Amino acid sequence: MNFAKPLCVLAAFAFPTFSSAGEIALTFESHGVTISGEFAGFQDDAYILITTAGPLHVPANLATCEGEDCLVQFTANNE
Repeated sequence: MNFAKPLCVLAAFAFPTFSSAGEIALTFESHGVTISGEFAGFQDDAYILITTAGPLHVPANLATCEGEDCLVQFTANNE
């Protein structure tokens, strides 16, 4: 059984992070895919997003963040 994902999720909530209940959208420009959900925090240069499929950790340098709770407006290439 792979314990890496559950451990990452537990670790994300075990350490304090800046969080709020706002909705954000993360767009992967190179793939034309957007994922939206509740912003749960930002840790280790990754957004923590609560989606209907569960929590996701998305590296900030891979996606463009849109929404009031985006800490910094990143783009996939940091442009």
